[in-house]
Amino acid sequence: MYLRKHGETLVKRLKERWMNVTLRHKLIWAFSCFIIIPFVIVGGTLSWLYVESNRSMILDAAVENNQQIVRNIDTSINPILRLSMYPNQDRELFHMMQKDYAALPYPLYERQKDFDTVGGIIRSSMLLYTDLVDSVVIYQRKSHIILGRSNTNYMDHHYLENGFYDEPFIQAIAKENGRYVLIGVHPEKLMSFQDEPVVSVGRAIVDPYSKKNLGFILLNIGVEKLKTLWSDIHFTDNTRFYLVDENDNIIYSKAGSEIGQAAADIIGDDYDRGHYVISAASDLSGWKAVTIIPKNELFGFVDTIVRTIVITLLVLLGLSIITSIYIATGITKPLLILERKMKLVSQGNLDVDIDIQQGEIGKISITIDKMLKEIRRLIQKIVHEEQEKRKLELLALQSQIKPHFMYNTLNVIKWMAKIQGASGIEEALTAFSSVIKFTAKTETDEVLIKDEVIFIQNYTKILDFRYLNKFEVLYDIEPAVLEYKTLKFILQPLVENAIFHGFDEIDYKGKLTIRIYEQSGHVIMIVADNGRGMTGTEQQDLAQSEPADHLNAIGINNIRKRIELNYGDGCGLWITSGQNNGTVAKIVIPVMKK
Repeated sequence: MYLRKHGETLVKRLKERWMNVTLRHKLIWAFSCFIIIPFVIVGGTLSWLYVESNRSMILDAAVENNQQIVRNIDTSINPILRLSMYPNQDRELFHMMQKDYAALPYPLYERQKDFDTVGGIIRSSMLLYTDLVDSVVIYQRKSHIILGRSNTNYMDHHYLENGFYDEPFIQAIAKENGRYVLIGVHPEKLMSFQDEPVVSVGRAIVDPYSKKNLGFILLNIGVEKLKTLWSDIHFTDNTRFYLVDENDNIIYSKAGSEIGQAAADIIGDDYDRGHYVISAASDLSGWKAVTIIPKNELFGFVDTIVRTIVITLLVLLGLSIITSIYIATGITKPLLILERKMKLVSQGNLDVDIDIQQGEIGKISITIDKMLKEIRRLIQKIVHEEQEKRKLELLALQSQIKPHFMYNTLNVIKWMAKIQGASGIEEALTAFSSVIKFTAKTETDEVLIKDEVIFIQNYTKILDFRYLNKFEVLYDIEPAVLEYKTLKFILQPLVENAIFHGFDEIDYKGKLTIRIYEQSGHVIMIVADNGRGMTGTEQQDLAQSEPADHLNAIGINNIRKRIELNYGDGCGLWITSGQNNGTVAKIVIPVMKK
């Protein structure tokens, strides 16, 4: 009981002392605790995770690198495999493979002529498809001759006559009976002065009818060119990379003297003890990409990183404590100033300048100043846009025929025409009366789409009387959109432009199509004509100029501004036209129901 009471008293005293501590010291203690504890826990955890993740990451990267090299090699060799089928597909070349030159009247002439022809085929029809192939040889078995080759500068004739055909890889090509053969690293003795190491693709040329072996084609790839298919990645200083062929001979090594030697003699069997041996094999060629990473270097690199992290964390810890003291000292005074200024803002005074330039609070005050300036700018912009909107609405209203006596007078003339049997005049006056009635509506700038369509129908009917059936109008309108709202006079300028300008001076009947449909929450209006179209200059003039006839037109530029002011981004008017290709105008506005 005594211990419990004593403990409660002690806690109470500590709370009282803490409450009497200044804000500055509270912030210093709080920052220090919140920095030291997370640094110790997070730093230790991250160091351990970094060690483990880096070990697996480097090994995974080596595996992926080897697999990528194998994929690059397979991708590059596949076109060469297809090229090796060329002699079977070229009729002229295949015919030469069947010739018996000894039985011809002029064998040397025929051989030289065909040699030139085949050499040209190799250089113009085969080597152009790949940069990887160094040389190509086509051998004709019947006459035991080189029917064609890519390199005409040098050839070892003694080797050709005494050892070339007996090479194991040549015999392997013959045994495969027309299937491709990938040949691992071997010296190029036939067309190289220094027996450069190459890998090859070979294929026997077989008569598909008699199944007779006519010879073979051999495509040689220089080892140095294979190196262009990958980039050396040095995971550690002594990381080694080898490319090994199907016979376990080294195709590529950074040390050129190791190329062509047995991999077991160079790599050895003890690398799995002190080294990571990572390999990836190709299903196409059977070649292997092998990366050897010394374990001590890999772990030494990771240990160095860990030590660097620990030292960095300690330095950052010290700097963080110093910074926390500086921040705690600098926060309290600017906070009081900021509080007084924000009270004025909350009372509606937007002209307050928060004159604090130092520290983080200074950055906040600068941001608040910018925000207040932006608020003032936006208020002015809204006022300006509303004035501009009212101005454009007034311009649209000014284009209307306001005097109602014109409507009444037209009705009198219409009844007189009906009494006198002038049906054409009556019909034209009826349409014109509907147009006058629509334009005289001034209570709002928005109308139903069906009212706008009826207005356009009457408007085009009047123009049809004027132009004596020079054009026809087709309507494709979804019934649902007729009850949606749109801006008044949004289609009339486009229709007027199509009829007055698009159909002007054409020698065929004009066709005007008006489509209105709903798509993705928007109403799409299309006005398309098959008229003479417009040049780029005419389109620009049409968009910028004011209407000449204030009775019937508001102007395309007016339409754009009204849509922009009423509906904002994502909506607008786009016109596509080409000379003698007609004009298509597209309006996009949001769906607005009654």
